[in-house]
Amino acid sequence: MKAIKRQSLSEQVVESILQYIKDNNMKSGDQIPTESEFAELFKVSRTSIREAMKALSINGVVSSTPGKGTFLQPKAMNTVIGNDGTLQTKARATIEQIMELRTPLEVLAVGLAAERRSMSELEELEEITKKYREEVLAKGCWIQWGTKFHSKIAEMSRNPLLISTLRLLSNMVEQYRENLAVFYDDKSIYIENQKRIYDAIYNQDVVVAQAEMQKHMKITEDALNMIINEGNAIEFLPHQL
Repeated sequence: MKAIKRQSLSEQVVESILQYIKDNNMKSGDQIPTESEFAELFKVSRTSIREAMKALSINGVVSSTPGKGTFLQPKAMNTVIGNDGTLQTKARATIEQIMELRTPLEVLAVGLAAERRSMSELEELEEITKKYREEVLAKGCWIQWGTKFHSKIAEMSRNPLLISTLRLLSNMVEQYRENLAVFYDDKSIYIENQKRIYDAIYNQDVVVAQAEMQKHMKITEDALNMIINEGNAIEFLPHQL
């Protein structure tokens, strides 16, 4: 039997804010109360409210505009889904469910891509991997090239349903991508993994391509779970994203 987890004050405040949003039927774009107003409402310190708001911001529930206030984002509608667990618990379950479906589909897509690829498609994929490597080494904006890498492989599968499904699943973890970008100091593991996937597709080696994609998705899932694991969602600061 698992021990009962004791919630931190910040986690309790997160739940209270989510419940407030639900009880008041708030919608995307609505402005939520200020830190001072929430502190008075919940009878807690502004520090506790601030920590909770950081967690909500990181998870894509709210966004603050200096001089204007804090507003609900579209993703808030997918997060505020009940009162039987904290935001972190809901986020973790979502990642597990998404990756449970996304991983085998990415593996399927790369296998089809290896079978069906054309030389022109290989040239495009090679250019994407080159840009990815350059941006990673330059500590630049490499996230978009990682997304393009997966998108191109999906396109190479030539299966419209697979392409649209993978696009949807990829979009569902969009809110964590910038966190993922700062998670690993050494990103060479991604560069090497991408190159092995590309080489396998080039050689039309379905078995190797699928094995390497499986490894890639496991690395990504582990990183995402660490990011949203207990405590991490609150410890990450907005300026770190």
